[in-house]
Amino acid sequence: MGAILRVEGAKARYGKLEALRGVSFEVEGGAVGLLGPNGAGKSTLIKAVLGLLPLAQGRIWLMGEDARKLGPALRDRVGYVPEREGTRPGMSGVAWVAFLGEISGLPRSAAVERAHEVLQYVGLGESRYRNVETYSTGMQQRLKLAASLVHDPALVLLDEPTAGMDPVGREEMLDLCGDLVRQGKTLLLSTHILKDVEAVCSRVVILNRGEMLSYATVEDWTRSEAQHFLVQWEGDREAFEAACRKAGVAVSDGHRGLYRVVLPSGESLKVIFGLAQEAGGTVTRLVRESTSLETLFLKALEQNGGGDARV
Repeated sequence: MGAILRVEGAKARYGKLEALRGVSFEVEGGAVGLLGPNGAGKSTLIKAVLGLLPLAQGRIWLMGEDARKLGPALRDRVGYVPEREGTRPGMSGVAWVAFLGEISGLPRSAAVERAHEVLQYVGLGESRYRNVETYSTGMQQRLKLAASLVHDPALVLLDEPTAGMDPVGREEMLDLCGDLVRQGKTLLLSTHILKDVEAVCSRVVILNRGEMLSYATVEDWTRSEAQHFLVQWEGDREAFEAACRKAGVAVSDGHRGLYRVVLPSGESLKVIFGLAQEAGGTVTRLVRESTSLETLFLKALEQNGGGDARV
């Protein structure tokens, strides 16, 4: 399958300010997280994909076609869940979603039919005739998701889709995102909640000051740094700790023989078993601890000039 979204050398400016500095990546499908501190260029990139901001240099391709040449047809291919409220008071949920369906090019009857379908899908079927201003924050988020899906786009851009939601609503929204991916939708998810990215996304784009710091799978990226293990040890405690220090391997805790051991990137597990042999004891349990995306995200920012840690 070809790329659903391809960004090539994207540069964007606001006056003299460079908001994007040669950003390039491809999305072939699934869900991709878009991370970065305030001012990193996330919103600028979303505006560029939506055709709302012309690039100073570079191109954006949607399903193999130059986005600049799509014109109004771009709306057929992309759905958008904005961070801020995007509804009109005085309209019912179904009327609002149907209205946006018509703007996206659907005939009136098809827009109304699809509005009922997507509102049912996001869990607002019983509330679809209520005026949108009576909706709670969580319901507003679901309404925006429904509106982004009404015209059945291939690509959906989500800007803080779980903002303001309670834990139950947040989990339900993430479940919907996961279901959309299973249905074949492609998602670009911009959020400050890194757990949301870990729950839904298979890849992550990290921006800082307009530049792309990383584009990798979540799994590979969280495993690309030092390797963290829980090691259950039977034997002389001091001998094991001394062997680790001698080999330059970080070791901590040790309560009841359970240690946290950190191997440098690229080192084999054989190192731990070699240390155990040297110390004259036995490793009875070995569990790898995953490095959190948040830890690696903050480290990436620190290594590349820092910035506001809020994403």
